[in-house]
Amino acid sequence: MSQNVGTQYDSFLDQLVSKLGKIDVKLATDVMYYERNFTDVEPKVELDIHYKPGVNLDKKKYELETHYMVAKEGERGIRVVGRASMTDLVNLSRDPDIEKISGFASCASY
Repeated sequence: MSQNVGTQYDSFLDQLVSKLGKIDVKLATDVMYYERNFTDVEPKVELDIHYKPGVNLDKKKYELETHYMVAKEGERGIRVVGRASMTDLVNLSRDPDIEKISGFASCASY
């Protein structure tokens, strides 16, 4: 890879990190890829949502259950499975109790 392309790629990733905040860059780029290439259905996501210490996970789980399949994971995490667009991830990341959203996306649906 030429040094110029590598520099541009690093710059692209830095810009994404600054815009996405709490959302993992790999997850976001996968969701955006599937949204653009499989336009008839939102991507299927499996999210790991990591919360700040002291957050009531039972309450957070209840709030998410109307849209996703949800399970608590450890002391500060919730596992979420369902369909989600990039807009959904951005809206979810606005929760001030969330520290990080990671996971993976696929074009598979159910």
